[in-house]
Amino acid sequence: MQTPKASFRSLHYSVSQSLNLPIFRFVRLKSDLACLYLRPRTSIDVGDNNSNLISSDIRFAVGSITIFGSFNQFLWCAPEELASIYFLRGNTEELPSACFLRRSQKISPRVVRQLKTSPRYSDHTASSSNQASRAPKEKSPKVADHRSPRSPASEKRRPSRVSELESQVSQLENDLKIVKDRLCSTEELKKQAQKDAEESNQQLLALSLKLEESQKQLLEQSAPKEVLCEITEERDEKLQSELEAIRKQHTSDSAALASALDEIKQLKAQLEIVAESEATHSKNSEAEQDELLKLKENLSNTLLLVEDMKNQLRDSKESETQAQALVGDTLVQLEAAKKMVEMLRSDGLKATEAYNSVASELDQSRARVNFLEELVSKLKADIDSGGSKDSQSEGDDLKQTTQESLEMEVNSVKLEVERLRSALEAAEVRYNEEQAQSAEQIRNALQMVEKIKSASGQREAELESELRKSKYEIEELKANLMDKETELQGICEENEGLTVKLENTLSGHGEHELEKMLQKSNAEIENLKVLLMDKETEWQHISEENEKLKLEIKEMMKGKVSDEIVSDIESARSAEREALMKIGYMTEEVDKSNRKAARVAEQLEAAQAANAEMEAELRRLKVQSDQWRKAAEAAAAMLSAGNNGHLMERTGSMDSNYSPRTGKISSPYADDLDEDLMKKKNANMLRRFGVLWKKPQK
Repeated sequence: MQTPKASFRSLHYSVSQSLNLPIFRFVRLKSDLACLYLRPRTSIDVGDNNSNLISSDIRFAVGSITIFGSFNQFLWCAPEELASIYFLRGNTEELPSACFLRRSQKISPRVVRQLKTSPRYSDHTASSSNQASRAPKEKSPKVADHRSPRSPASEKRRPSRVSELESQVSQLENDLKIVKDRLCSTEELKKQAQKDAEESNQQLLALSLKLEESQKQLLEQSAPKEVLCEITEERDEKLQSELEAIRKQHTSDSAALASALDEIKQLKAQLEIVAESEATHSKNSEAEQDELLKLKENLSNTLLLVEDMKNQLRDSKESETQAQALVGDTLVQLEAAKKMVEMLRSDGLKATEAYNSVASELDQSRARVNFLEELVSKLKADIDSGGSKDSQSEGDDLKQTTQESLEMEVNSVKLEVERLRSALEAAEVRYNEEQAQSAEQIRNALQMVEKIKSASGQREAELESELRKSKYEIEELKANLMDKETELQGICEENEGLTVKLENTLSGHGEHELEKMLQKSNAEIENLKVLLMDKETEWQHISEENEKLKLEIKEMMKGKVSDEIVSDIESARSAEREALMKIGYMTEEVDKSNRKAARVAEQLEAAQAANAEMEAELRRLKVQSDQWRKAAEAAAAMLSAGNNGHLMERTGSMDSNYSPRTGKISSPYADDLDEDLMKKKNANMLRRFGVLWKKPQK
């Protein structure tokens, strides 16, 4: 069943991003063959006008996956560094997907031949338009860091970025040294070319002298004048043609020298530009180092503040221990006062009991006295009322006896009453004394309680002042944290600007790492903000709890003094614990800020390393231009060497003797001179050319 034609929409991702997409699975053969594959359908028709890359006429299958297009069309229609992901949106149940994977260089000899024409430096950016419009760059064999296509395993096995950056820095230093050496060599070659020009001028002068001598010799010879004139004219024409050729060659050599001088000036200007850029980079690095020093100073100031807070906490702990000792002493004194009060109460109870017993005895004695008085009155009445005469004498006797006995009892009762009165008076005196002592002790206890209350009030005031100080310091630390956050935001913005510059200038190596670092820093800043909000809420809760404790203290002031002291101690301990927790949180925030500063420094180092890589690319281009310039100079030297050889051949014929038979001038040493000079010149120029050709390939 044929599905309807799909509408095409392309979305571009890098290789690292595409590996994280859940809808893809990659076809990987032994040589990591890259191809376009589709799923879930085995046959999907794609319109011809949707994409230049996809054609529905050619298709082949790998397993259960249908692949559209041929190797030449799909594997090599894009540049080597292209790694793009394409989505095909169709009318199917599940969206089909297609992707290009990175090619390896082990597919076929035909592929290897095509790879040679592709650019050697891979670009990991995701924009395919920039990739397609970029012209392939010709690189010399000097550049040694040809990046091969990476697989995820090779990306996992690569060394750390720090070691790579150090190696790149060392390589850049070596490249600078090589460039300086080559500049010295170019200056030496310029001097040598000037010497060669001077030698050629001297040779021209020598040739002119030889011409004059030959003309004199011809005039002196005994040949016919007409023949001599013809011969001299011919020789003059030849010599003039040779002189014109030599002059032309000299002009060409001078033009080559002028071009070489212009190239040297351009290279010097480029070196000056590079030096200026290095100076600007050094200034930027110094400014960044100054900013880091400022951050370190701020961190040291915060650490000093934390140390001051710790010292204040230690002082508060010491004062609290002293207050606890005073509270313990007052508690001991209160217990002693309580014991004294209890003893006084027990003594008062005993005195009241004795007083009650004495009063009861007095009541009994009074009742007995009253009873005896009643008996006496009765006896008097009996004596007065009746009695016989006989009994008068007996009555008188009984009366006397009873009166005596009653008087004795009354006296004894009076003695007892006096004794009881004296005992009552003594008991009253003793009771009054004990009451006065107990009142004095109670007054002393109340005074001690008032002193303890005043001390506790002072302690509360001190604790409140310390809490205010801690709140003020916390606000200052919050302000410092906000300043640091603003500084970190500025640094993050600078890092974003650097990342944008690096994206515009470099190939995008390390882009995802910088983005991850920036995301982590932003997440950490958000975490700090959340922690600050949590601390503010905790501070509010603590303030509410302190107010509640104050209310409870005011309510407990009506109760017992010991309960107030215990509540004060507990509130002081809770405040101390809260202060310790706050200091712990502040130390954690300081550590986090230190870590952030270290991460920012690492990001700055990475940006500097990226700038160094850009400088390395510029230096490589300079090296390549030097190589081409030196190759051109070597070719010019070869050509000038060949012309010099022909010149020597021609000058050798000038020093010979003239033979009228052949119409030419022959010399007995012409062959030897020509062979020796040609061999020497050719050998010297071949050596120079070989040296110049080998130098760029080191």
